[in-house]
Amino acid sequence: MLEITRYVEELKERLHLKSDYVLAHKLGITQPEANHIRRGLKVPREELCIKMAKLLGKNPVELMLVAQKDRAPVEAKEYWELARTAVDVMLHVPSHPRYLPRKVEAIGKELRQMEAQCLLYENAAAETEPVRLMETVERTVDALMEYWNLWKQGEPLYPNYLLANKEAVHRGVTIRRLLVIAAEQAASNAIMDDAIQVMDDQRQSGIQIFYAFREELVKSVTYQRLIQAFKRHGSAAEINAAVFDNEIMVMARAYERVPLGLTGGRVITRISQQEITWKPHVIEELSPAPMFDMTRYVREYAGPKLFKGDLARLRRESREGVGGCEGEARLDASVAGG
Repeated sequence: MLEITRYVEELKERLHLKSDYVLAHKLGITQPEANHIRRGLKVPREELCIKMAKLLGKNPVELMLVAQKDRAPVEAKEYWELARTAVDVMLHVPSHPRYLPRKVEAIGKELRQMEAQCLLYENAAAETEPVRLMETVERTVDALMEYWNLWKQGEPLYPNYLLANKEAVHRGVTIRRLLVIAAEQAASNAIMDDAIQVMDDQRQSGIQIFYAFREELVKSVTYQRLIQAFKRHGSAAEINAAVFDNEIMVMARAYERVPLGLTGGRVITRISQQEITWKPHVIEELSPAPMFDMTRYVREYAGPKLFKGDLARLRRESREGVGGCEGEARLDASVAGG
C-alpha cells in the first residue's frame, strides 16, 4: 500500500467525497485514475500533489516527497523517508521568534558536517560548545593548553567552562589539564601570579592540574612531534585542545582580540574558531595523554610555594645559561683579539 493513499482518504473525508467519480471531478482527473490512486496502484504526478496539498491546507513539498518515496525502489525508500523527516522539521518551524529558524538552520549545518566526522564552530558558539561536551563526558578529559590565559578571572572560559568542569568532577570524571608556560611568561611576576590563580582555581575545582615550562618541554621529541601534528591538522599557533573519553576532541583553530566596550577600554582574547572531531586516527595522533607521563618536564601543581620554587630554579638556570653564553662569547673575542 502506498503512503499517498492516506492523503487521498483524508481528502475524501474532509470534503465529503463519497465516490471515485466525485473525487476525480474535484481533482480534475479521470475516474479510473482516481480509483487507481485511491487504491495505491498509481502515484500521482507533481501537479496533482500540489492540487491535493492546497485542498488539504498542507505544504505541497510534503506530498511531493511522499509521492517520490512511494515511487522509489525499495532500497531508496529509507533515504526519501529521511529527506521527508528533515523537510517536515523545517516546515513546522515558526518564522518568529528569529531564534527558532536560526537554531534549526544551525542544526542542519551540524548534520551536514557530521558526515565528515568533524564540526566547526565560530565566535560565541566556539566558546559554548565545549561546555556541552563537558556536560556529556563520562570518564576522562585530557587537555593541553598553551594559551591558558583564557582561564583567568574575567576571561572567556571563566566561570562557565570552569563550572562545567567542576560539575563533571562531581560526576566522577577524571580531568587532567596541562598548562604550558612560555619563557617570556615565566620572566614576568605578574603573569606568573595569573598562572598561580588559574591553577589554584582548577585545583580547587577538583581538576588534576599540571604545568610545564616550554623551554624545557621542547627538548622532548614527543612534544615536538605533537606540535607538528597539531599544525598539520590546522590548530592555532598556541595549542588549546582536549580529548573527552578518548573518543571526541575539541581544538582551537583561531583566536581573536575583542574589545568589551564600544569606545575602547578592556580587550579580551577569545577562541574565534573551534573544531570538534571524532576521527579515531586524529584523536590517536593528537591526544595529550602521553604528556602526563613525561615526569621529567611535566609536574603536577601542588600549591604556590612549590611552583614558585620551581619557577625560581628555571629563572636561575636561564640566567646561568645566558651568562655562560656571554662568558664564552667574551672568551672567543679575546682569543680572536690575541
